Amino acid sequence: MIQQWLPRVGVGRACRALGIAERTFHHRRQAAQGRLAPRPSRAKPADEHATVEWKIPDTERDHIKDVLCSQRFGDLAPAQIYATLLDEGTYLCSERTMYRILAEHDLVRERRRGHQRRAHTPPRVHATGPNQVWSWDISRLRGPVVRSWFYLYVVLDIFSRKIVAWSIDTTESDKVAKRLIERACEREHIDPDELTLHSDRGAQMTSTTIAELLETLGVTRSLSRPRTSNDNPYSEANFKTAKYRPDYPNRFNSLDEARSWMRRFAHWYNHDHYHSAIGYLHPADVHAGTTKGIIAARQTVLDAAYTANPQRFRNHPPIAASPPTEAWINKPTVQTNT
Repeated sequence: MIQQWLPRVGVGRACRALGIAERTFHHRRQAAQGRLAPRPSRAKPADEHATVEWKIPDTERDHIKDVLCSQRFGDLAPAQIYATLLDEGTYLCSERTMYRILAEHDLVRERRRGHQRRAHTPPRVHATGPNQVWSWDISRLRGPVVRSWFYLYVVLDIFSRKIVAWSIDTTESDKVAKRLIERACEREHIDPDELTLHSDRGAQMTSTTIAELLETLGVTRSLSRPRTSNDNPYSEANFKTAKYRPDYPNRFNSLDEARSWMRRFAHWYNHDHYHSAIGYLHPADVHAGTTKGIIAARQTVLDAAYTANPQRFRNHPPIAASPPTEAWINKPTVQTNT
């Protein structure tokens, strides 16, 4: 008796209130009442009198696989093989069936030898002191006009972060790099088999001129992996520091101006810059091995501050930062057995 007092609404209004389509409502009601016509099957019709099977016999499939993997067609895609055989008056199967047969034997991949990318072992260089590993690279500096460039060559010690040599030229040449590396090794008194020189795989870095020079000097060459941007991190970070300096100009009007700016930057970077990666010490001090006195003096100041106000240091007394004892490029990860 209560239902007769409830207001009635149409199907369309009810469907809009419930958020469903009116067609969906009618379809579901017809399905519940069994009034829907059965859908036609999409399966292939079974012919009881048919003597031909849909699937290619296994012996014929093995023959097709042997043809696809033969020396003649081993470097071609199935589409190329399909067209070649058709021109020769031969039909093995469809192109799609060729892919199916190859997939059954896990052969659907890049099969052309020229396009195989081989895995390169990450270069690992390790330094526990100055003049053990240097990193070098070349960066472009904007010249006075558009598409005019100067080329900055920088050789960096990865342990001390010191710029041991630099040069700016109008050309990107292995001959310029040869003179720079040769002068740097002479100035730093590098002995044979003492130094590793790391770089990316640029044309100048992999040139025969540089390879012959390093062999003459007894310097080991280390190269980054192809298409890997983080295998030469020290040089890239140094270039970023240079180009983010407040006085770095948008363009250099002349080669002399570029060299004058780089001379000031190299002196600031080596002698005035507090490098965060080496305990906020100067790269020149770390390179010269004179950091013990600086760290001791800093510790004296921190000890005095702790003595005056020990309540400000809740966990432990302050300790002056020291530079790391080693530097790595692609340091291997330590796996612990659990």
